[in-house]
Amino acid sequence: MELFKLLQKKSKLFYVNLGVLGIINGLWASALLLFINNKITGEELPYVSEQYDWIAYISLIVISFVVARYFQGYMIKITYDLGHELNLSVFNKLRFSTYTEFTDLGEEKVRTAMEDVSTLQTFPHDFVAAFNAAIMVIIGVVYLFMAHAIGAIMIFSSLIILATFYVIRNNNIEKDLDKARDLADVYQENVNDFLRGFREIKMSTKRSDTIFYNYLTKNRDNVKKLTIRAVTKYLINDLIGSYAGYLMIGIILFALPATLPITEDVKANFLITLLFILGPISEVIDAIEEFTTTKVALKRLDKFNKALGVKQNEELNHGDMTSFNSEFESIRFENVMFEYYDEKYEVIFKLKPINLTIKKGESVFITGGNGSGKSTFIMLLSGLYTPKSGKIYLNEQEITNDNYGYYRNQLSCIFTDNYLFEENYNNFDYISREEELEELVNKMQIESVFEMDKESGKIKVKLSKGQQKRVALIYSLMEEKEVFILDEWAAEQDPQFRAYFYNIIIPNLKEKGKTVVAVTHDDAYFNRAGRIIKFNFGNIESDTKNMKVAADTEFYIN
Repeated sequence: MELFKLLQKKSKLFYVNLGVLGIINGLWASALLLFINNKITGEELPYVSEQYDWIAYISLIVISFVVARYFQGYMIKITYDLGHELNLSVFNKLRFSTYTEFTDLGEEKVRTAMEDVSTLQTFPHDFVAAFNAAIMVIIGVVYLFMAHAIGAIMIFSSLIILATFYVIRNNNIEKDLDKARDLADVYQENVNDFLRGFREIKMSTKRSDTIFYNYLTKNRDNVKKLTIRAVTKYLINDLIGSYAGYLMIGIILFALPATLPITEDVKANFLITLLFILGPISEVIDAIEEFTTTKVALKRLDKFNKALGVKQNEELNHGDMTSFNSEFESIRFENVMFEYYDEKYEVIFKLKPINLTIKKGESVFITGGNGSGKSTFIMLLSGLYTPKSGKIYLNEQEITNDNYGYYRNQLSCIFTDNYLFEENYNNFDYISREEELEELVNKMQIESVFEMDKESGKIKVKLSKGQQKRVALIYSLMEEKEVFILDEWAAEQDPQFRAYFYNIIIPNLKEKGKTVVAVTHDDAYFNRAGRIIKFNFGNIESDTKNMKVAADTEFYIN
């Protein structure tokens, strides 16, 4: 089982401890059977006098209990350690995956992966109980063979038939559970659509009814049917397991005496042993359901890992974080091309080879209609997309897969649908930078709405979209990076602050030698740009310089 391999990697002594537990429980089960049978038949125990047999019995109970307790604690620790590592590894792998890998995977698969990790942590209790029960069943069968080999073959054959029946039915149950997990992914997609598109859903009763009845309800109905079918199969398995025990009792009472010359003592031994292992057989059957769920969870996690292109326990890092000639000088695109594909892997949009250079201190406005390629260009410029062909240079040093982490660190990006974090993930020291923060809040004109818990560093995020972007720009300024990428930043601002942004904020950034790349449709302020790049149908249609602003830029840099 794949989980055993993971546990063995977690603890080199896993199989050794498992073997010790098996031996101790095997001895305990054997001794218990001997005690019971010999006491009923009146025979003396080998190697133990009747006067002290109770001491041996209690000693075995204590030893078995101590070993089982140790192993159960051991299993709980390494399984939860493994679950802890798998839990964090989901996010660790995500943060080192590419942006396209993440978007292809989807948020819903991340959520179901977390559920799969939680499933693995229920394994220890079920495994220890099932392992102990399996040992007792094995010892019981061995004891039957010692008592009467041919009779034991009849009983053992019945157990084999029962086990085969279980394996076949369990494979079908596993398929149903796998389908249910696929539906869980789809359900998370629908839930995300419902919650994030709630305004749009409220605007159309047809859309509201469709997502509820055709998607959410239909999905849950299908999951309900699959789950009921799986649980019913499990219950039937349990019933058959219970009644199979009665069937085997019938074989001992009626079939064996009719077909084989066996004594009453042998028949009694068979009955006692069978009654002894019926309980453990039932425990093993009950554990099959949990093991199947665990197996499905492991398969899903393996699929999740493969989707990210990373392997279990692979060492992950940010790549080469050495500086590129230290201070920012330029970003250059050389024949950079990018393509989008549909499900049939046919090209649906192509950003044609781009050649351009953005230098320190420039203010570049990116414009163009919907589908023109400007958003794709921003994703390439920010390092979230990598070119299908061509090269990107930072300070005339080529950006490769090994140093994209460093490249992105040089940029401060505020996307058109920017997400504002409540927590202080930038780890800003707000105490020492209190005056700076207060000054920036005043510059962004949000004194009346900006709220921060200075102790925790949490900020109020329930703001208008325009206000959220002002806070995001404060964060960007505090990061003290050299390049600012602002995607439709001014779109949600009121007319007064929009003018303030173009006439005051951008010139102030240029005055400090910062480089600004802004996606905008505000043609009334194009005169504030040092350079305007217009995209059309995946191509740069024009690249125009404003000589006056460009001259100012040279002045600021020098």
